[in-house]
Amino acid sequence: MNWIRRRSLATRIFHTLLLSLLVGLFTFYCPTPWALEAPGPFYPTRALVHLGGVKTYESKGKFILLTVVSEPASLLYCLYSFFDPAARLVPRSQPEPQAQSGDAWQMHMSQSVSTNIALAYVMDQQPEIVKGLRVLQIMAGSPNAGSLEPGDRMENLDGRALHHVYDLGEILSKHKAGDSLTANLQRGDKQLTVSLKVWQNGDRKKIGAHFAPALGSEERPFSVQIDSEKVGGASGGLVFCLEIIDRLTPGDLTKGRVVAATGTLNLRGNIGPIQGIRYKLVGAQRAGAELFLCPKANLIELQGVDSPIPIVGVSNLEEAIAALQK
Repeated sequence: MNWIRRRSLATRIFHTLLLSLLVGLFTFYCPTPWALEAPGPFYPTRALVHLGGVKTYESKGKFILLTVVSEPASLLYCLYSFFDPAARLVPRSQPEPQAQSGDAWQMHMSQSVSTNIALAYVMDQQPEIVKGLRVLQIMAGSPNAGSLEPGDRMENLDGRALHHVYDLGEILSKHKAGDSLTANLQRGDKQLTVSLKVWQNGDRKKIGAHFAPALGSEERPFSVQIDSEKVGGASGGLVFCLEIIDRLTPGDLTKGRVVAATGTLNLRGNIGPIQGIRYKLVGAQRAGAELFLCPKANLIELQGVDSPIPIVGVSNLEEAIAALQK
């Protein structure tokens, strides 16, 4: 060992750092026949969901998006599993907990469904926040192509205020094809009154345009943007939906609590099961959650689990909101 002592202190420090770097790289990249399953990072959804062009309301509490780590384990991950009591190593041949919801496409679809379900709920509870219907696109062959333009805000039709696209169907069902209906529009800074014809398109009566609820002004159109580049899968559907509803409605759905929620959401508002539920419960505890909402179908997997926070199983959006309002 004398050859080491003969080297300068700077050289010995350099060699030590170099050796540490090489060992670190080896443990990070060295493959193993195992996969790591563990609670992943958690994110406050308030920082991920951005609403524009509409009045929003603040909450004293917050909703938490939970994630699960499930990926091939390098030697470093194997070492990590010894220090995290909630982590475990499984053979790579076993299915990963997040396999059903592990890609960006599913997350994109989940966000779209969450937004649509949240808006439908808000408009049912507060139809007054919708100031008519915005014309998005004129349909090919529409008899009203000369009367409507993209960007128009149709405030009422046939004397009835418009708060939802469903209102159009109810109005048109009372008329026959070819009937003329009076509509009031806002186009830019102009108020217009136009005559629109009922269009029989296949087996449905239409105006001949695609509409969306006009929640914002023409200068600041309503928008929802969800930042989730680091999160994949559909299990965030429920929590994103709750965040949007909470921001668009007065009051405080969280009631000042930290609420962790997980579950898929379909267009009927039903909440579906997820995989890795036990890891997400641990993640909720680490996030300091005071309430854990999860799919009712997953409760059987949590039987016998000693949880310091209340666990509430829900099967649809209405049950989730009712649990929060208790």
